[in-house]
Amino acid sequence: MYQSFVILVFSIFALPIACFPQNQASRDLSHQAARDTASPLVFAHYMLLTRPPNGDYTNDIKLAADAGIDAFALNYGGWNVDFTVQDGYLSEFYSAAAKLGFKVFLSIDTTSVKDSNKVVQLANLYKDSPAQLTIAGRMVLSTFQVDPPAWNWQTDVLDQIGTQVMFLPGSLSDDAGSLFAQTPGDGFFPWIHPTKTVSQEADTDSSYAAQRDATGKIWMAGVASWFFKRFDANNNWSHAQDDGIFIDRWLHLLQLKPNYIEIITWNDWGESHYIGPADTTNTSPQSSWDTLDHSAFLKMTKVFIKAYKAGQTTISIEAGQEDVFMFYRLQPARRMGSTDSLPLPLDAEYLKDEVFVVSFLASGADIILTSGGTVHHIAGSAGVSKTGIPWTLGSQSLSASRSGQTLVTKTGPSISQQLDRYNGNVVAL
Repeated sequence: MYQSFVILVFSIFALPIACFPQNQASRDLSHQAARDTASPLVFAHYMLLTRPPNGDYTNDIKLAADAGIDAFALNYGGWNVDFTVQDGYLSEFYSAAAKLGFKVFLSIDTTSVKDSNKVVQLANLYKDSPAQLTIAGRMVLSTFQVDPPAWNWQTDVLDQIGTQVMFLPGSLSDDAGSLFAQTPGDGFFPWIHPTKTVSQEADTDSSYAAQRDATGKIWMAGVASWFFKRFDANNNWSHAQDDGIFIDRWLHLLQLKPNYIEIITWNDWGESHYIGPADTTNTSPQSSWDTLDHSAFLKMTKVFIKAYKAGQTTISIEAGQEDVFMFYRLQPARRMGSTDSLPLPLDAEYLKDEVFVVSFLASGADIILTSGGTVHHIAGSAGVSKTGIPWTLGSQSLSASRSGQTLVTKTGPSISQQLDRYNGNVVAL
């Protein structure tokens, strides 16, 4: 997402409201009480721009609920968006969620929302919806933002909403002390940082956890399955953390126990960090890479969520949870497409040409990856393990067995020496 964070913007008639201003002392007490009484929750960021066929959100909601996701953070807006159309999408989603007993909340991207009155209007429109997520009796409101907006969040927005609000603004800051000292905010939602290594990101997360403990504010950690986009010269990114962006981060977050976790995202196909169904209906024709299957990421997420909510710092796999996954790019990381006009994406030099094998096992198993005809044997151990195997061009298949009994067999698409267009997304099976 970075500089192209997608947005929340609204166009609705002003509503008469009762305001609930709070002084600083009462806000400090309320966010401490909310943190102390709330259970661990998991959310997924949902891009309203990528509306499912016929506006039917049922499948997405049911898949998310089955995985243990507690609510969708609805991202309203986007590039060149028609906000009147988006208003309709938002209304559809709240209605669908209410019918299915699911929860949602608003996530406002201030790179596009320029009028605080619109934020107030939208919050007041949905504050009493049965689908609106509340925590400790307070309406949840969040943001995606690069820089603070021109308005004052407290006086211009929060004091104008006709109910108490749990405000969890987003941030790209890696300075935990400064971030958690900001006001207003019952807590904060920092996301991953593209210039950091996996170990540096882990250190940053540890600093957030320390400030959470010191201030009593909420830490809502963000975790993404992948990252790649290639629209134009200013939006041509990969992520230097590569295979460490998702599994490694989840395992570290289990130890740090964030108050909440938000998955980024359910369906941002254009930036490749979706854990929901891929774009098989060509909803986003500009992003040709978004048709690749990410179903393995959703299956892994279900196991991670269960462990997180149980307060586990490590994962013990039950027999019914066993699986072995693989994810990989379909081309060399540093090979241009035959019809490309753009250079290689940012940070391509840090990416590995490997098939990443991830095992979720109750006990040891024999894992075989056949990459382009080259056979690799992996000794699978109990728990969650990730192994990178340098790939060979051609077809890719995976199997796992124990005591002669087959546990898993999977076949993925072939890896090619060159594609028509560069594709930094992965298939995850």
